[in-house]
Amino acid sequence: MKTSLIFSALIFSALISFAQNKYAVIVGINEYYETPGVKSPNYSLKGCMNDAISMKSLLINRFSFPKENVKTLVNAQATQKTFIAAMTEMLNKSKAGDVVVFYFCGHGVYTINPANEDDSVKAGYNQAICMSDLYSPNYECLVMDNTLKKLFNMFVGKQVTLTSIFDCCYSSNLSMVKDGLSFHNPYQKVDVESNKIAPKTIIDLRAFKLNQTLTITDKSIVSRPSETPNSRFANLAACSWQEKAVEVWDESGRPHGAFTKTLIDVFEKSKVDLPLSEIIARINNEIDVVQNLQQSPGFRYDTISRNKLNLVGLPLQKNIPALQTQILNSRPGLVIINKGTNDEIMVGNVFSSLDKKTNFTISKVYPDSALGATNATSIIKKDATFKLTDGYRISKPLIKIHIPSSKLSSVVYMEMFNKQILPYTKDKSYNDYFNFNYGTASTFLFTNQKNSGLEISKITKEKGFFVLMALPSDIANSVKAMLQKEQSIQLVSSPAEANFVLYVNYAAISNDNKTPKFVFSFREPLPSDINIKKQARIIFWADNISFPSLNLNNAQMANLKKGIRQISYSAIRSTGTHWINTYPRK
Repeated sequence: MKTSLIFSALIFSALISFAQNKYAVIVGINEYYETPGVKSPNYSLKGCMNDAISMKSLLINRFSFPKENVKTLVNAQATQKTFIAAMTEMLNKSKAGDVVVFYFCGHGVYTINPANEDDSVKAGYNQAICMSDLYSPNYECLVMDNTLKKLFNMFVGKQVTLTSIFDCCYSSNLSMVKDGLSFHNPYQKVDVESNKIAPKTIIDLRAFKLNQTLTITDKSIVSRPSETPNSRFANLAACSWQEKAVEVWDESGRPHGAFTKTLIDVFEKSKVDLPLSEIIARINNEIDVVQNLQQSPGFRYDTISRNKLNLVGLPLQKNIPALQTQILNSRPGLVIINKGTNDEIMVGNVFSSLDKKTNFTISKVYPDSALGATNATSIIKKDATFKLTDGYRISKPLIKIHIPSSKLSSVVYMEMFNKQILPYTKDKSYNDYFNFNYGTASTFLFTNQKNSGLEISKITKEKGFFVLMALPSDIANSVKAMLQKEQSIQLVSSPAEANFVLYVNYAAISNDNKTPKFVFSFREPLPSDINIKKQARIIFWADNISFPSLNLNNAQMANLKKGIRQISYSAIRSTGTHWINTYPRK
């Protein structure tokens, strides 16, 4: 058995080494139709067309897929019939060792299936992708997971390397991989005895919103593609089997699926080819840590054969192609190129001539063209070829942050705190980050006051009081210098201008806090011209970073800046689903 597996692996290595053909089927659906030609006002999406175009560009420009081998079905073109026909066409064309990519962005849906309640993965449910023709009889707009498995298994059986990518809701189990996970039902149950169908409760941009939860009995059992030894199959999904897929607005203001945007970004920021294991690690980090999006991508694949291969299942390219463009027209200081947002061109991108002697920076972008600013003395000929050498992009700030700063350095600040403020933190009425009551309370803002203790004493007899503190000057300056490099953040000089204000709060020992600490966290702005303000409702920002003292060493200062950056990103995420531009401000 072991010898057989080794022999199969050797055959596979030989096959992929000589793979000549690359094929893809890309489905992107913004427009869903209630009747032929009549778009649904409720179920249509925004970013799927952009996703499909971007994925097509990625495969052609980065992985050298021939344009004629990429079949694209968008909006009304995408039906179950056309989808199966396109996949069948690619199956018939491909041979052992070839690679095929299937990409879908649109609605994902669950259906109830009483016939598979004993399945440890499905647990009485099936998944499906939804094509554009909602009006099709017998719910033929739905391509069920069993249909997908049958199609995928045909490629696996032919020893074709297949990669399926789903940017839709509830997508992780579409390829039906056993993972031992328990199932969470995102819908209300169907009352079978009374034959009443309860409405779905999930609402999201990429959740398929029917007025009822469908019950479709399917007793068929289809083997799962990845369970075939050495299947070379990989499935990448936007979210888990119980989550919704998010749409985001990119740096230029265009809608995208968050998962697709992340995948595209991975390759925009990498000048080398990447193994699938590294791609997965970067996607998870970007979605969970950097962008702080509430979805967990799912990756189901043949780890033995795919971990060290690239996204499409081939050995890593030694010289991965860079995006190239041709000059349509030029004049001193300005060029027009034949690439635009359809190829993910962004304002700020830098292109260089093949001899590296001339470059230009993108200043304005259209769908299929863009303007570039260059040196007024440079002579650039029409039809000249340039390649992308820097994926840097420029975007507008998403939030405004104010950082109140004391004139006192950390050392002097701590001395004054210990004398003027610390004694009052032992008072029963003292409220802090971990110990406070909702309701009316007074808040004292400490900056540089030598008589702060006297001022605080005036409010200690009230039901509750808070002390918020401006940052010591050295800490404030260091944090400001770091945040000024963030394009998605604008620092403002007054609380009135700000969406969020960064305060320090001293948290005393309490039931929820075992050691005293200084907590850095966002809160609603307090007026800068008064020391005490009545608060009707006191709420601290959930994310924080804390230290036992404000006298920070170099390592602590580095951790503080890293933590402030992260909670700032969390603050951005709380305002909506705009993509956070992590390229530093120039």
